[in-house]
Amino acid sequence: MTALDQNVVHIILKDIDAQLSQGVLPVHNGHLKHLFEEGEVLEYLLFMKNAGLISGDLITRGVNSTPFRITNIRLTYAGIKALRS
Repeated sequence: MTALDQNVVHIILKDIDAQLSQGVLPVHNGHLKHLFEEGEVLEYLLFMKNAGLISGDLITRGVNSTPFRITNIRLTYAGIKALRS
């Protein structure tokens, strides 16, 4: 996977933080679909989860376990630090 746009990563981190601050629980990729296309948001979230910026539960479907949704998204310490910098 190529490195994704860091500006987009920051926008998504900011929106996750805003959702959590508003008391939206559990935050899932559907809450972020207003930012970009839903498939693109999921790709960024998977990248961010693998990079340790967020944590959450990955829901897959089908025989080949295709990623379908990430729910219960939370910022990790590294994600909070990246958001503040």
